[in-house]
Amino acid sequence: MRRSGTIGALLLFFACGGADRDGSVAPDGAVQPTTQCPSAGGSAPVAEPTFVRNIPTGETGWFSSPAVVDLDKDGKKEIVAPFYSTFVFDAQGDKIGKGTTTSGRVYAPGVVADLDGDGITEIVVGGSDQNDVVAYEWKNDTLAVKAGWPASTCSGGQCPEVRGMAAGDLDGDGKIEVVVTTTNTSDTGSQVYVFEPDGSIRPGWPRYDQTDDLTFNGAGNQGYGCYGENVGIGDIDDDPDLEIIVTYDNHQINAFKKDGSSILASDWYLNPASQYAGMRMGWGQFIRWFDPTIEDNHYHYDPNGAWPSVDTTMWLQWTASPPNVVDLDGDGKNDVVGIPNAEEHQPYETQGYAFMALQGAQNGGANAARRLPAFTNLPFSDKPAVRADGDYYPPSGIPAPTTVNILGDARPEIVAPINDGYVYAIGPDGNQLWRYDYAKGQDKTFASEVAVADLNQDGTPELVFGTYSLQANGGHLVVLANTGALLWDVVLPNQGSDGNGIGVPAAPTIADLDGDGQLEILLTTFDHGIDVYTVPGSGTACLLWPTGRGSNLRAGRPIHP
Repeated sequence: MRRSGTIGALLLFFACGGADRDGSVAPDGAVQPTTQCPSAGGSAPVAEPTFVRNIPTGETGWFSSPAVVDLDKDGKKEIVAPFYSTFVFDAQGDKIGKGTTTSGRVYAPGVVADLDGDGITEIVVGGSDQNDVVAYEWKNDTLAVKAGWPASTCSGGQCPEVRGMAAGDLDGDGKIEVVVTTTNTSDTGSQVYVFEPDGSIRPGWPRYDQTDDLTFNGAGNQGYGCYGENVGIGDIDDDPDLEIIVTYDNHQINAFKKDGSSILASDWYLNPASQYAGMRMGWGQFIRWFDPTIEDNHYHYDPNGAWPSVDTTMWLQWTASPPNVVDLDGDGKNDVVGIPNAEEHQPYETQGYAFMALQGAQNGGANAARRLPAFTNLPFSDKPAVRADGDYYPPSGIPAPTTVNILGDARPEIVAPINDGYVYAIGPDGNQLWRYDYAKGQDKTFASEVAVADLNQDGTPELVFGTYSLQANGGHLVVLANTGALLWDVVLPNQGSDGNGIGVPAAPTIADLDGDGQLEILLTTFDHGIDVYTVPGSGTACLLWPTGRGSNLRAGRPIHP
């Protein structure tokens, strides 16, 4: 265990927007508390997280963050922990439920919510075979499959793995729909499904459905596998309903209405294909390029000009890039944030990760899918190490953005782990605020999504994440100040060995597990189940991004009860 040394207060440097590439620019507390974090009077430094217990599962963990929730409304919290099985533990770590209906691993964070408003909490998880989206009910102290479930995502001759899941009340009727994305790569298969609370497929889905999608807006839509947590939900247009944002492994990102129809991009973007030349395109009908001049020339100024080449310029690949919905620039309109990898050459080679912010479809879609002006030139990471074909383990990290206000300027920042070995903080004006070196030069070391909470009740949030690798004791719990200063780097105790990885792939979950008013940090590990820590002196007043994808709805935005 270690705590960082004291870092000088470079306040003038910070105020002018400067940044030290490898450290922080100001100590904790040097910025004003956010409006979301009222001070509870705390003045002591953030305490070292104290190990409470390990909860063994006997199964490998993946990217599915645990949930802490009062399932039976008795005033006591339970832990929902999907591994290969879906476990339920009480606050003391005793197993009180186990669901085994899914096949294979549960990769993505599960949704935990009362889907149909009947007072019973559902737990929805996705596996990797037919009939493998399962909603369990917690009823009479038992975990049981809900009537109408499991549901299938089989299509095009494939029964793919579920790699993304999010939920929301799409149409404001008081019921919550569940969206899943899959690894389907069939020419006739579908990647995106929306399920009603009773397990039926919502009308208009799945997408792409190979009927309307074949001819949508002339050129049609085509999909490919979604390999990370590739779905977000939020309102990005002029009506009050929610939209679904999906990223694909074919260089494209799409935005869907609740009925499955694709949303048009701004009429700035014109189709360059000869048979559809000059037609306005949809969000999902064109490849995004790193260079804004290439995009403008190719899709606007000269749609009949030469096609850009990946041999000489980078295109953006959304393989495992979860999209978030957030008002980044403070204009009252939601934007879409994602962190695709930028590829060049053949075979494709990732040159770095780009922080992309796209405008929503408000005002009739006038600027839909266009870059926010501050992100015309995209913030960019260093180049990650090139992995050889067949080098799959540990799996590379998911560049999942955390989008909350950490610096008190009333606009959110983008904080994300990148596979170059750093956690980055990018400001709403597109400037890099800081980056933190979590890998310390160690090969194939990756970090989890970042959770955010005030851990010492002073009104200023801290950032919490885990690391993993294949090295012995590769699992660390890391706590940073909002300025990127290292507060604590704790080596997890009693780590095991697992060929998939060692350490923490899933976003930590921060909650008051035992009801004492003090926060716990729960960590799902590849190798040794769940570790539980507590943070002395913490409180529950400020949980900005407390679990994977922002909430138990996993929608890519914070949703507070």
